[in-house]
Amino acid sequence: MISSLFQFFPKNFMLWMESAVFFLLVFSVGFLFKKYVAKFIQIILSKVGLILHKEIIAMSGSYISFWFFVIALYVAFLRAPVNANAVVEKLFYGVFAFSVIVFIASVVSRLFQKSVPERIGANIIKFSIVFVGLILILNQVGIKLTPILTALGIGSLAVALALQDTLANFFAGINILLSKQIARGDYIKLDLGQEGTVIEVNWRTTIIKTISNTVITVPNNKLSSAIVTSFHFRKAEVSASVNCGVAYGSDLERVEKIAILAAQEVIYKNEDSVKTYTPIVQFIGFADSAINFTLIFRVKNVYAKGFIQSEVFKNLYKKLNEEKIEIPFPQRVVTLNKQ
Repeated sequence: MISSLFQFFPKNFMLWMESAVFFLLVFSVGFLFKKYVAKFIQIILSKVGLILHKEIIAMSGSYISFWFFVIALYVAFLRAPVNANAVVEKLFYGVFAFSVIVFIASVVSRLFQKSVPERIGANIIKFSIVFVGLILILNQVGIKLTPILTALGIGSLAVALALQDTLANFFAGINILLSKQIARGDYIKLDLGQEGTVIEVNWRTTIIKTISNTVITVPNNKLSSAIVTSFHFRKAEVSASVNCGVAYGSDLERVEKIAILAAQEVIYKNEDSVKTYTPIVQFIGFADSAINFTLIFRVKNVYAKGFIQSEVFKNLYKKLNEEKIEIPFPQRVVTLNKQ
């Protein structure tokens, strides 16, 4: 009866069963490797001082599963009752090698992004590694690259003409990154009046977030040709000032001391002010009804500038009133000559 049941199965049933067993066995080894051995290797590396980033560890887990799946599939193919085909073997090799190249490119680009947070730089690194790796794999499996490169050379001209603006933005973004004059986190102001914090430089645009929490998207080629004022280049300290005027006849030496004292009182209370910088007073002109001056001080970043300016303004107004120093209304004295 048992022999009659085997008549319903193919002649190579046992070989197919053996192939399936090998597939499950290798794939199970991969599962155990991912769960236990990989963690053990991570512990060993941490003891010698090499600590892998959590994102890289999580990313490697999915790749390990895929690699063992490909290996198990290849071993099962070798044990299966089919004719070994060189094309299929090259296909397995190409898929496995390409996945390794993509994993290496992802790790390198992720590490590069930790030091240079702009995404465009990491994408260029990843694309370059994948492109070079793909050429090496195609060459290894015996695919001739000359016809492909010739076709790409002919087609690249049409693509360049069609994507002229896109390519201009792309290379402008690379230029912005290499010049290092604008980076993520910098507060900048464009010649057209837009200003805010750079939150991202991607392959096409630079995204700026204003203090009012709105987002401005600037094409990279426009940004590279614009006049840009950076408040964070080299250091984040910025100057702030308060303009005022006192009546004619005021003691200017006394006015200067009171103004500096008013600024220092606010500066010492506020953590975002630069305490090592001594405020200065500059008398700037004789107006119709007042002698105008500017009180100059420094703050640690542009975000605190408005608030500290307001506090210094209020304290200066208070001090001048306490010292009976007149801040005149706009007025004009007219003298009539009687004959």
